[in-house]
Amino acid sequence: MNGPTIYDVAKTARVSLATVDRVLNNRGGVSAKAEARVKAAVAQTGYVRNLAAANLSRRRVYRFCFVVPSGDTGFVAQLHAALERERARLVEDQILIQIIPTQAFDVAGQVAVLRDLDCDAVAIMVSQSPEIHEEVDRLLASGVRVLTLVADLPQSNRAAYVGLDNVAAGRTAAEFMGRFLGGSGSILMIAGSLSARDHNERFMGFRGVMQERFQHLTLLPAVEGNDDAQTVEHLVSQATKAQPVVGIYAIGAGNKGLVRALQGMDPKPVTIVHELTSVSRQALRDGTIDLVLDQDTSTAVVTAVSIMRDLTEGRDIPIGIGKIPFNIYSRENI
Repeated sequence: MNGPTIYDVAKTARVSLATVDRVLNNRGGVSAKAEARVKAAVAQTGYVRNLAAANLSRRRVYRFCFVVPSGDTGFVAQLHAALERERARLVEDQILIQIIPTQAFDVAGQVAVLRDLDCDAVAIMVSQSPEIHEEVDRLLASGVRVLTLVADLPQSNRAAYVGLDNVAAGRTAAEFMGRFLGGSGSILMIAGSLSARDHNERFMGFRGVMQERFQHLTLLPAVEGNDDAQTVEHLVSQATKAQPVVGIYAIGAGNKGLVRALQGMDPKPVTIVHELTSVSRQALRDGTIDLVLDQDTSTAVVTAVSIMRDLTEGRDIPIGIGKIPFNIYSRENI
């Protein structure tokens, strides 16, 4: 049995097919009263709009780009996998997704990619810099809608941000770290790069709580591992040889190297990392690390596509719609 159609909506709302079409496609020219009747009729009939048919009738193909880091770190691999799933799912809806990899923390390379885009909207996971802000402004001036993904650029003119509240994530990590550690000692913080907004915000949140409530613990100067496993392993080994370390907060990626450095340590530092990957999951199970703060990449990608479509169709974006919650995992709930 076929489902309700646009004809059923028009009949229920007591309006013309043209009026229903205008409301469903946000074309304007409809009174508030008629629009309300159409929306009520949609809810009453259970009509589900066929986006593919609507796009085809308007000869509309959406072209959305995702500018994201390349690499084999667990989180980036998960992000690319989520993007590939969404790309395959949306082809029939006339929504074409292009995934454009860049080198993490490489501002010059990211700028070059942004200058060569051909799309209706773009989601970018890039470094924070004046050059990047200039490219965001140029894209907006050329009619390309821009949103940030995972790492925000709040001082730019981007239309929306999809990702964690990274300050809250860092503060949460500090709250657990402080409570896990009863006595005094030194804590090592490892970022990928503090020029990345998400890493910097996590660092600031973590440091803030430590200074507010756990002054008996000493924060060592933050080090940058460029999300590279070998670099992270070297930094951890170097720091733990130089002085006793009771806690490690891994702000970015490269956790393969972190786990290698921790193996055989006795006593082992309390260790908190980001992103539930195959590496961090196993390290939770065997007790190498103690806590994981994780964000759902699939939810982030689906949310980003939804916002890009709304921006392209001229709809307003509610404040905070792109906020992605984070989950906290220990060995007991994975």
